[in-house]
Amino acid sequence: MRGYLALTASELRLFLREPFAVIFVLVFPLMMMLLLAAVFGSDAEEAQAVENGMLVWRGVVPTDYYTAASVAVVIAAVGVLTIPGQLASYREQGILRRMQASSVPAWAVLASQLTVALVMVFTGAIVMTLSSWLIYDTTLPQDPLGVVVAILLGTLCFSAVGALLATFIRTSRAAQGIGLLLFLGMWLIAGTAPPRAVLPSGLRDFGEILPLTQIVIAVQDAWFGFGWATTNLAILAAITIAAAVPAIWFFRWD
Repeated sequence: MRGYLALTASELRLFLREPFAVIFVLVFPLMMMLLLAAVFGSDAEEAQAVENGMLVWRGVVPTDYYTAASVAVVIAAVGVLTIPGQLASYREQGILRRMQASSVPAWAVLASQLTVALVMVFTGAIVMTLSSWLIYDTTLPQDPLGVVVAILLGTLCFSAVGALLATFIRTSRAAQGIGLLLFLGMWLIAGTAPPRAVLPSGLRDFGEILPLTQIVIAVQDAWFGFGWATTNLAILAAITIAAAVPAIWFFRWD
């Protein structure tokens, strides 16, 4: 346990020194949230806008919609950008081999990555919530416990996906490239950039299966007081198990 705590503290310091990770986990989601909220505004009439038979903003004003959705963006950034890149870099530089030689268990390596992910996600969520509340007077979470549960499960899910990606990606450069493509692709069609109601039907259907879409819905439902999105949470739990088992089973030190 002491080794895990020391490793986690070291990982947190390394994360804060990495510009790529800080920009995409903390800066990019905040900037896009503020920009999109400013573009679409907080007109109450917009809450009832309908497109393709769907409420465009899920029955809330755009500023509230993007505040809750952008929390999910932080989770996705941690999962597909930072964790695969970090683990691939360690493997590429032989750091994982040295950890193995020092009897550091695989669970400690993965758990430290998850802990740092949780710290960064909740930090980003708090920063965005306070920023949008102070600037746009947005609604604070109606069901804080539900939001926390959705964030926790979403972070577990994307951390497992990130660890699985790191198992099969050999270099940090490849991890960054592949992770960036996945992140931007999901961001564009999961309801975190344009709302899903305005997308073509094919993209809407494809977006339904993305884990980022499940997190957006789960966070928003609790945030707006719609209740817990049990189906979406169950899907996230299933994806977590499906990604975590092979990620642990096939974990490679070199």
